[in-house]
Amino acid sequence: MEYWEIVENPTGETYQQLMKVLCDHSDKFYFVTRKELKYNPVILEKFQPYILETYKTKKWANTITKGPKATVYVMESNRDTCSLLQQSANTLYDWVAPNLPEDLTFLKNDFAWFSCTTHEEYGEFSIRSEYYRKLLGQISGLQVRYIDL
Repeated sequence: MEYWEIVENPTGETYQQLMKVLCDHSDKFYFVTRKELKYNPVILEKFQPYILETYKTKKWANTITKGPKATVYVMESNRDTCSLLQQSANTLYDWVAPNLPEDLTFLKNDFAWFSCTTHEEYGEFSIRSEYYRKLLGQISGLQVRYIDL
């Protein structure tokens, strides 16, 4: 397993390409809302038809909260949800309250291969094959750094 962290917030065309690659190579994704924060209800309504499940938890990718449980919205990853992700933000770290839900995480076969903690401006790829490593190079402008554990 290799870990690669995002060095600079993907913006504009780089953000658009990142969302396309993540959606095209994932079965599903999720984002999180927290009870103590406000979010734009229009955004949640747009994603409503694609929700596979919601659940409450204190632990999700890269995060354990001491506060109230967060709500995780698990979505199918498809062309429509990809378009919504691309239209809803201009950068990866725009996914933060009060406008958008937080902590986008993309899964393939229930393995979280990309996760981010948006309020900390941190994003990370967990790569377990050459195929997925090569995908990172297909996103022009994406700046990543190998994490030497």
